[in-house]
Amino acid sequence: MFALHRIAVLVFSLWALACSNLGGGSRPRAADEALSEASLRETVVFLAGPALKGRASGTEGDLAARDYIEARMTRVGLKAPVGGHQQAFTTEDGASTSNVIGVIPGADPDIGDEIVIIGAHHDHLGAEGASVFAGANDNASGVAVLLGIAEAMARRAKAPRRTLVFVTFGAEEDGLLGSEHYVESPPPGLSLDDTVFMFNLDMVGRYPDEGVLYALHTFEGTPGRTLLDGIVSDFPALEVDLGTPGEDADHLTFCDIGVPTTFFFTEDSTCYHRTCDTVDHVDFPSMAKVAALAFEFTARLADSSLDLAAAREEGCAED
Repeated sequence: MFALHRIAVLVFSLWALACSNLGGGSRPRAADEALSEASLRETVVFLAGPALKGRASGTEGDLAARDYIEARMTRVGLKAPVGGHQQAFTTEDGASTSNVIGVIPGADPDIGDEIVIIGAHHDHLGAEGASVFAGANDNASGVAVLLGIAEAMARRAKAPRRTLVFVTFGAEEDGLLGSEHYVESPPPGLSLDDTVFMFNLDMVGRYPDEGVLYALHTFEGTPGRTLLDGIVSDFPALEVDLGTPGEDADHLTFCDIGVPTTFFFTEDSTCYHRTCDTVDHVDFPSMAKVAALAFEFTARLADSSLDLAAAREEGCAED
């Protein structure tokens, strides 16, 4: 029954060994390597591989994906909240799944307790007979970028000022159930009252479809817009759309309770929720550029002197 679990552990063990042997074993994996095209591809290849059969909630493929994500978080030193990295819940259809959570504590004595959530859902649609919905762009791409950011932040010379909580949500495709469970039952020590921002990554691997990266929900005056206004000019290879309302995704769960949000998304006009959403459908060169921007945005959220707590009091702007 747990064959795919063993596959996930084996694949991760081989990945960890390869990383430890970079440069003949003389140096650790550098932070920028975590955001490289090769590293992003490696993650998507595993999560969207045929063995995981589309990662539907509660399946062995879902379990293998969650164990792989937890192992990646553990390897780079992300801390588990009380209860462990995997926050279990059951879907309305009775499927057992989990959110996977890793924490980098904030170091600043004044704002270290403020929490910034970086999220991406790890589930997809599974299989129907011989047809597998691999979900490479939706949303192995977002998970790959999240894990790259988490590793790069963990390997950064200085600790973040604010606490960073990396969450891959389960059962998004079943109706945002993982993010709803997190909000309804936040892990002890990760109070929603202290949560000042949520950054969501969903379908970030198809930039060439329109030649646009959507930074959704970044309305004038929101902290996401303020920070991105100071960043996007440093990424001239990306056309970034600011100020568009957010699509239906996990960030809306946090927006509904007043947490300011930003949602990175690229349009996928050909393979959204279709069997052609495979690894070869993802554009990794542009995805690496999106990952670099997402990392810089996360770093600004972590360290900015902008009063994110005050923005939290204003709630999640709708226009």
